[in-house]
Amino acid sequence: MTHGFAVDRAFVTVSLKRRLAYKTQWIVALVLGGGAMLVSMALWRNLLSGGALSGYDWDSMRAYIIIGFVTGTLVFGAADWYIADRILDGHVAIDLTKPVDFQRARAAEYVGSMISTVPTVVVGVIGAWLLFDPPGPVSATAGVLTVLSLLLVFPLAFGITYLSILVCFWTKRYLGIMWLREALLGFFSGMMIPLAFMPSWLQAVAWALPFPHFTATPAAIYLGHVDTAGALGLLAAEAAWGVGMWIGARLVFRHAVKKVTVHGG
Repeated sequence: MTHGFAVDRAFVTVSLKRRLAYKTQWIVALVLGGGAMLVSMALWRNLLSGGALSGYDWDSMRAYIIIGFVTGTLVFGAADWYIADRILDGHVAIDLTKPVDFQRARAAEYVGSMISTVPTVVVGVIGAWLLFDPPGPVSATAGVLTVLSLLLVFPLAFGITYLSILVCFWTKRYLGIMWLREALLGFFSGMMIPLAFMPSWLQAVAWALPFPHFTATPAAIYLGHVDTAGALGLLAAEAAWGVGMWIGARLVFRHAVKKVTVHGG
């Protein structure tokens, strides 16, 4: 087991160093993410100038937008294309001959790429805090549980991304899959607009999916929209989705490798 963790750590480190070598990506992510956050702040400030809507006032919305920036940067800044390319160019056939678990290795690489976005997150959050002075968590317990929810975003993001990438075994294309996944995630997670603003039936659809746990869950905990018991329930659901997708990906991959095609060979 110690050897297994050492291998995982090596994959995380290599992926992290590979991403950190391209410092321009930090600047681009900060400019794009920060710009989107500024636009959202301006938009919601005008919309909420007359008072609270669906349980959100200007104070709580500032915190919500920053949480959305954090989760969006972590998820959309990760290196999903690197994994997809290994399938599309046939390198997966070589990976299968190595004494390393393919899914576990890709998970370590993905987490490493997510960690590489942390400097962007830190700079963006500090800047937003100085500019907009959002409220703190409703309680110390809520703050701790919010951090735990954000940590659970790592396996959750990998599960959704990896499952979507495995579709490449059949489609031999990834760009459209990526666009669809990011559109669904951005909408049903609440990154675009809080789920509370949606019709009740659409909220029910959203909460039947894993996407709300990227933004709606940590925001609800942070802002005190759920009590401690409710927060623990949301965290349990978030963890369950992560475990379920890990197991589901195992089953899909087992079937998908039967369709491995080495292009040009």
